[in-house]
Amino acid sequence: MQKMQATIVLCLSALSIVFGQDTWQIAANGIVLGSSPRVAGAIDSLTWNGVQFINAFDHGRELQVAITDGRGECYNPTEAGGNYDSTGPGTHSVLQGINLNGNILRTLSLPAFWLAPGEQEANPTPNCHAGVNPTLTSNWQLSKAVQIGYGGIGNCIGYIFSFIVGIPGETFIQVEAPTGYMPQYFSSFYSIDLASGQLTPQSYGPGEIPVPLVFATPNGGAAMGAILIAGPTSYRSYARFYFPFGPASGAAKWSNVWRGNGAFQQGQTLAFTSVVCVGNLPMVVACMRRIGEIHPEVIKMHHWNRTMDLDEPIQYM
Repeated sequence: MQKMQATIVLCLSALSIVFGQDTWQIAANGIVLGSSPRVAGAIDSLTWNGVQFINAFDHGRELQVAITDGRGECYNPTEAGGNYDSTGPGTHSVLQGINLNGNILRTLSLPAFWLAPGEQEANPTPNCHAGVNPTLTSNWQLSKAVQIGYGGIGNCIGYIFSFIVGIPGETFIQVEAPTGYMPQYFSSFYSIDLASGQLTPQSYGPGEIPVPLVFATPNGGAAMGAILIAGPTSYRSYARFYFPFGPASGAAKWSNVWRGNGAFQQGQTLAFTSVVCVGNLPMVVACMRRIGEIHPEVIKMHHWNRTMDLDEPIQYM
Protein backbone atom coordinates (compact mmCIF):
# COMPACT_ATOMS: atom_id res chain seq x y z
CA MET A 1 0.00 0.00 0.00
CA GLN A 2 2.80 2.45 0.86
CA LYS A 3 4.45 1.86 -2.50
CA MET A 4 1.27 2.73 -4.36
CA GLN A 5 0.71 5.88 -2.28
CA ALA A 6 4.24 7.02 -3.11
CA THR A 7 3.50 6.49 -6.80
CA ILE A 8 0.54 8.87 -6.56
CA VAL A 9 2.66 11.60 -5.02
CA LEU A 10 5.38 11.26 -7.63
CA CYS A 11 3.28 10.88 -10.75
CA LEU A 12 0.11 12.87 -10.43
CA SER A 13 1.88 16.21 -10.64
CA ALA A 14 3.00 15.36 -14.18
CA LEU A 15 0.24 13.29 -15.72
CA SER A 16 -0.09 13.28 -19.46
CA ILE A 17 -3.44 14.61 -20.61
CA VAL A 18 -4.68 12.25 -23.30
CA PHE A 19 -7.98 13.78 -24.35
CA GLY A 20 -9.42 12.94 -27.74
CA GLN A 21 -10.39 9.46 -26.59
CA ASP A 22 -13.99 8.47 -25.88
CA THR A 23 -13.05 6.11 -23.07
CA TRP A 24 -10.06 4.92 -21.07
CA GLN A 25 -9.83 1.38 -19.75
CA ILE A 26 -7.65 -0.86 -17.65
CA ALA A 27 -8.22 -4.60 -17.46
CA ALA A 28 -6.89 -7.50 -15.42
CA ASN A 29 -8.15 -10.74 -13.90
CA GLY A 30 -11.43 -10.62 -15.83
CA ILE A 31 -12.24 -7.09 -14.59
CA VAL A 32 -12.54 -4.20 -17.04
CA LEU A 33 -12.62 -0.77 -15.44
CA GLY A 34 -13.46 2.30 -17.52
CA SER A 35 -13.59 6.06 -17.41
CA SER A 36 -14.30 8.82 -19.91
CA PRO A 37 -14.02 12.57 -20.49
CA ARG A 38 -17.78 12.78 -19.82
CA VAL A 39 -17.12 12.17 -16.11
CA ALA A 40 -13.67 13.79 -15.83
CA GLY A 41 -11.92 10.54 -15.00
CA ALA A 42 -14.42 9.11 -12.52
CA ILE A 43 -15.24 5.41 -12.92
CA ASP A 44 -18.30 5.07 -15.16
CA SER A 45 -17.94 1.40 -16.11
CA LEU A 46 -16.85 -1.72 -14.28
CA THR A 47 -17.56 -5.13 -15.76
CA TRP A 48 -16.84 -8.67 -14.66
CA ASN A 49 -18.13 -11.83 -16.32
CA GLY A 50 -20.21 -9.72 -18.69
CA VAL A 51 -22.02 -7.92 -15.84
CA GLN A 52 -22.05 -4.12 -15.56
CA PHE A 53 -21.56 -2.93 -11.96
CA ILE A 54 -21.94 0.86 -12.44
CA ASN A 55 -25.12 2.81 -13.23
CA ALA A 56 -23.62 6.00 -14.81
CA PHE A 57 -27.07 7.37 -15.77
CA ASP A 58 -26.10 10.95 -14.95
CA HIS A 59 -23.09 12.66 -13.36
CA GLY A 60 -23.96 11.57 -9.82
CA ARG A 61 -24.21 7.82 -10.39
CA GLU A 62 -20.67 6.61 -10.85
CA LEU A 63 -17.96 5.14 -8.69
CA GLN A 64 -16.54 8.41 -7.44
CA VAL A 65 -15.56 10.76 -4.62
CA ALA A 66 -17.93 13.40 -3.26
CA ILE A 67 -17.24 15.91 -0.49
CA THR A 68 -19.34 18.25 1.63
CA ASP A 69 -18.78 20.45 4.66
CA GLY A 70 -22.12 19.97 6.41
CA ARG A 71 -24.19 21.90 3.90
CA GLY A 72 -25.04 18.74 1.97
CA GLU A 73 -25.59 19.17 -1.75
CA CYS A 74 -25.48 22.95 -1.33
CA TYR A 75 -21.66 22.78 -1.09
CA ASN A 76 -20.73 19.46 -2.63
CA PRO A 77 -17.65 18.97 -4.86
CA THR A 78 -18.46 15.87 -6.93
CA GLU A 79 -15.84 14.13 -9.04
CA ALA A 80 -17.92 13.23 -12.10
CA GLY A 81 -19.80 16.52 -12.47
CA GLY A 82 -22.79 18.58 -11.43
CA ASN A 83 -26.52 18.05 -11.31
CA TYR A 84 -26.83 20.57 -14.17
CA ASP A 85 -24.62 18.30 -16.33
CA SER A 86 -27.57 15.88 -16.15
CA THR A 87 -27.34 12.98 -18.60
CA GLY A 88 -25.35 14.98 -21.15
CA PRO A 89 -21.99 14.19 -22.74
CA GLY A 90 -19.99 16.87 -20.89
CA THR A 91 -19.05 17.81 -17.35
CA HIS A 92 -18.13 20.93 -15.40
CA SER A 93 -15.52 18.93 -13.50
CA VAL A 94 -12.09 19.61 -14.98
CA LEU A 95 -9.84 16.66 -15.76
CA GLN A 96 -6.29 17.97 -15.44
CA GLY A 97 -4.47 14.75 -16.16
CA ILE A 98 -4.89 11.02 -16.65
CA ASN A 99 -2.42 8.17 -16.91
CA LEU A 100 -2.92 4.46 -17.62
CA ASN A 101 -0.10 2.08 -16.75
CA GLY A 102 -0.95 -1.61 -16.89
CA ASN A 103 -3.57 -2.30 -14.23
CA ILE A 104 -3.46 1.19 -12.67
CA LEU A 105 -5.48 4.28 -13.63
CA ARG A 106 -4.42 7.65 -12.20
CA THR A 107 -6.26 10.95 -12.48
CA LEU A 108 -5.96 14.55 -11.35
CA SER A 109 -9.09 16.72 -11.44
CA LEU A 110 -11.07 19.66 -10.10
CA PRO A 111 -14.55 18.38 -9.15
CA ALA A 112 -17.63 20.35 -10.07
CA PHE A 113 -20.03 21.51 -7.40
CA TRP A 114 -23.19 19.40 -7.49
CA LEU A 115 -25.50 22.43 -7.51
CA ALA A 116 -24.97 25.57 -9.55
CA PRO A 117 -24.67 28.81 -7.57
CA GLY A 118 -28.16 29.58 -6.29
CA GLU A 119 -29.67 26.37 -7.70
CA GLN A 120 -32.48 25.17 -5.46
CA GLU A 121 -31.99 21.94 -3.55
CA ALA A 122 -34.67 19.40 -4.47
CA ASN A 123 -34.99 18.18 -0.88
CA PRO A 124 -34.11 21.18 1.30
CA THR A 125 -32.89 20.81 4.86
CA PRO A 126 -32.18 23.41 7.56
CA ASN A 127 -28.55 23.53 6.35
CA CYS A 128 -29.22 23.38 2.63
CA HIS A 129 -31.72 25.36 0.57
CA ALA A 130 -29.70 26.34 -2.51
CA GLY A 131 -26.15 26.14 -3.84
CA VAL A 132 -23.85 28.46 -1.87
CA ASN A 133 -20.75 27.85 -3.97
CA PRO A 134 -19.70 30.90 -6.04
CA THR A 135 -18.60 28.89 -9.11
CA LEU A 136 -19.55 25.77 -11.06
CA THR A 137 -16.12 24.15 -10.65
CA SER A 138 -14.43 23.78 -7.28
CA ASN A 139 -10.76 24.19 -6.34
CA TRP A 140 -10.82 21.03 -4.17
CA GLN A 141 -8.20 19.30 -6.31
CA LEU A 142 -8.62 15.50 -6.32
CA SER A 143 -5.84 12.98 -7.01
CA LYS A 144 -6.55 9.25 -7.27
CA ALA A 145 -5.06 5.95 -8.30
CA VAL A 146 -7.20 2.88 -8.97
CA GLN A 147 -5.51 -0.53 -9.19
CA ILE A 148 -6.96 -3.91 -10.18
CA GLY A 149 -5.33 -6.65 -8.12
CA TYR A 150 -4.68 -4.68 -4.93
CA GLY A 151 -2.75 -6.62 -2.29
CA GLY A 152 -2.19 -9.50 -4.68
CA ILE A 153 -5.92 -10.28 -4.64
CA GLY A 154 -7.08 -10.65 -8.24
CA ASN A 155 -10.67 -9.46 -7.72
CA CYS A 156 -9.76 -6.58 -5.38
CA ILE A 157 -9.62 -2.99 -6.65
CA GLY A 158 -7.54 -0.53 -4.66
CA TYR A 159 -8.96 3.00 -4.62
CA ILE A 160 -6.42 5.47 -3.18
CA PHE A 161 -7.12 9.19 -3.30
CA SER A 162 -6.43 12.54 -1.71
CA PHE A 163 -7.88 16.00 -2.03
CA ILE A 164 -6.90 19.52 -1.11
CA VAL A 165 -9.22 21.49 1.17
CA GLY A 166 -10.41 24.36 -0.98
CA ILE A 167 -11.56 27.06 1.43
CA PRO A 168 -10.48 28.41 4.83
CA GLY A 169 -12.41 28.01 8.05
CA GLU A 170 -13.74 24.49 7.57
CA THR A 171 -14.54 22.77 10.87
CA PHE A 172 -16.43 19.75 9.51
CA ILE A 173 -15.85 17.67 6.38
CA GLN A 174 -17.76 14.62 5.14
CA VAL A 175 -16.40 12.42 2.38
CA GLU A 176 -17.90 9.62 0.35
CA ALA A 177 -14.64 7.76 0.12
CA PRO A 178 -15.81 6.64 -2.41
CA THR A 179 -19.45 5.95 -3.24
CA GLY A 180 -20.75 3.52 -5.85
CA TYR A 181 -24.02 3.64 -7.75
CA MET A 182 -24.86 0.21 -9.11
CA PRO A 183 -27.67 -0.95 -11.43
CA GLN A 184 -30.87 -1.71 -9.58
CA TYR A 185 -30.56 -5.45 -10.24
CA PHE A 186 -28.06 -5.47 -7.35
CA SER A 187 -31.01 -5.67 -5.01
CA SER A 188 -29.73 -7.93 -2.20
CA PHE A 189 -27.99 -5.94 0.55
CA TYR A 190 -25.78 -7.50 3.23
CA SER A 191 -23.36 -6.46 5.93
CA ILE A 192 -20.27 -8.58 6.43
CA ASP A 193 -18.21 -9.55 9.45
CA LEU A 194 -14.65 -9.43 8.10
CA ALA A 195 -13.34 -11.91 10.67
CA SER A 196 -15.88 -14.67 10.05
CA GLY A 197 -17.24 -13.80 6.62
CA GLN A 198 -20.79 -13.98 7.96
CA LEU A 199 -23.32 -12.08 5.87
CA THR A 200 -26.35 -10.42 7.47
CA PRO A 201 -29.23 -9.20 5.27
CA GLN A 202 -29.84 -5.45 5.39
CA SER A 203 -32.81 -3.30 4.48
CA TYR A 204 -32.72 -0.81 1.62
CA GLY A 205 -32.35 2.02 4.15
CA PRO A 206 -31.42 4.76 3.83
CA GLY A 207 -29.10 4.22 6.72
CA GLU A 208 -25.59 3.66 8.00
CA ILE A 209 -23.97 0.80 9.85
CA PRO A 210 -20.49 0.42 11.36
CA VAL A 211 -19.44 -2.60 9.27
CA PRO A 212 -18.87 -2.96 5.51
CA LEU A 213 -21.62 -3.67 3.02
CA VAL A 214 -21.98 -6.14 0.15
CA PHE A 215 -24.52 -5.67 -2.66
CA ALA A 216 -25.43 -8.66 -4.82
CA THR A 217 -27.84 -9.87 -7.44
CA PRO A 218 -30.57 -12.09 -5.93
CA ASN A 219 -28.86 -15.32 -7.03
CA GLY A 220 -25.42 -14.19 -5.83
CA GLY A 221 -23.99 -14.47 -9.32
CA ALA A 222 -22.53 -10.96 -9.14
CA ALA A 223 -21.62 -8.89 -6.08
CA MET A 224 -19.60 -5.93 -4.90
CA GLY A 225 -18.31 -4.99 -1.45
CA ALA A 226 -16.21 -2.07 -0.24
CA ILE A 227 -14.05 -1.28 2.79
CA LEU A 228 -12.53 2.02 3.90
CA ILE A 229 -9.06 0.89 4.97
CA ALA A 230 -7.27 4.12 5.82
CA GLY A 231 -7.99 7.78 6.32
CA PRO A 232 -7.52 10.51 8.90
CA THR A 233 -8.28 9.11 12.36
CA SER A 234 -11.94 9.85 12.85
CA TYR A 235 -15.45 8.54 12.28
CA ARG A 236 -16.19 6.08 9.47
CA SER A 237 -19.27 4.09 8.53
CA TYR A 238 -21.03 2.44 5.60
CA ALA A 239 -24.18 3.83 4.05
CA ARG A 240 -26.80 2.29 1.78
CA PHE A 241 -29.78 3.43 -0.31
CA TYR A 242 -31.96 2.00 -3.04
CA PHE A 243 -33.47 4.09 -5.83
CA PRO A 244 -36.18 2.04 -7.65
CA PHE A 245 -36.70 4.69 -10.35
CA GLY A 246 -36.63 2.55 -13.48
CA PRO A 247 -34.36 0.38 -15.62
CA ALA A 248 -32.03 3.23 -16.59
CA SER A 249 -32.00 5.55 -13.59
CA GLY A 250 -32.77 3.09 -10.79
CA ALA A 251 -29.73 2.41 -8.64
CA ALA A 252 -28.35 0.71 -5.56
CA LYS A 253 -26.01 3.06 -3.69
CA TRP A 254 -23.28 2.24 -1.20
CA SER A 255 -20.90 4.69 0.38
CA ASN A 256 -17.75 4.49 2.48
CA VAL A 257 -18.43 7.48 4.73
CA TRP A 258 -15.79 9.48 6.58
CA ARG A 259 -16.57 12.47 8.78
CA GLY A 260 -14.08 14.69 10.52
CA ASN A 261 -14.26 17.64 12.89
CA GLY A 262 -11.42 20.04 13.46
CA ALA A 263 -9.70 23.16 12.27
CA PHE A 264 -9.07 22.21 8.65
CA GLN A 265 -6.73 24.54 6.79
CA GLN A 266 -7.13 25.72 3.22
CA GLY A 267 -4.56 23.82 1.18
CA GLN A 268 -4.47 20.90 3.64
CA THR A 269 -4.38 17.44 2.04
CA LEU A 270 -6.60 14.61 3.29
CA ALA A 271 -5.80 11.09 2.04
CA PHE A 272 -7.82 7.87 2.00
CA THR A 273 -7.53 4.23 0.92
CA SER A 274 -10.52 2.03 0.13
CA VAL A 275 -10.86 -1.32 -1.59
CA VAL A 276 -13.68 -2.66 -3.74
CA CYS A 277 -14.14 -6.42 -4.18
CA VAL A 278 -16.05 -7.76 -7.19
CA GLY A 279 -17.06 -11.20 -8.46
CA ASN A 280 -19.75 -13.62 -7.39
CA LEU A 281 -20.87 -13.56 -3.76
CA PRO A 282 -18.42 -16.21 -2.45
CA MET A 283 -15.55 -14.49 -4.27
CA VAL A 284 -16.42 -11.13 -2.71
CA VAL A 285 -16.70 -12.62 0.77
CA ALA A 286 -13.29 -14.30 0.37
CA CYS A 287 -11.76 -11.06 -0.94
CA MET A 288 -13.09 -8.99 1.96
CA ARG A 289 -12.00 -11.54 4.55
CA ARG A 290 -8.52 -11.47 3.05
CA ILE A 291 -8.43 -7.68 3.33
CA GLY A 292 -9.38 -8.10 7.00
CA GLU A 293 -6.41 -10.42 7.44
CA ILE A 294 -4.03 -8.01 5.71
CA HIS A 295 -5.42 -5.01 7.62
CA PRO A 296 -6.50 -6.28 11.08
CA GLU A 297 -6.71 -2.68 12.28
CA VAL A 298 -9.82 -2.30 10.12
CA ILE A 299 -11.60 -5.07 12.06
CA LYS A 300 -10.65 -3.36 15.34
CA MET A 301 -12.12 -0.10 14.05
CA HIS A 302 -15.35 -1.84 13.10
CA HIS A 303 -15.67 -3.43 16.55
CA TRP A 304 -15.20 0.01 18.12
CA ASN A 305 -17.84 1.49 15.81
CA ARG A 306 -20.34 -1.14 16.96
CA THR A 307 -20.70 0.77 20.22
CA MET A 308 -22.29 3.60 18.23
CA ASP A 309 -25.89 3.67 16.99
CA LEU A 310 -25.36 4.35 13.30
CA ASP A 311 -28.30 2.69 11.58
CA GLU A 312 -30.01 5.95 10.79
CA PRO A 313 -30.60 8.10 7.71
CA ILE A 314 -27.91 10.50 6.58
CA GLN A 315 -27.97 13.32 4.10
CA TYR A 316 -26.94 11.72 0.82
CA MET A 317 -24.87 13.58 -1.74
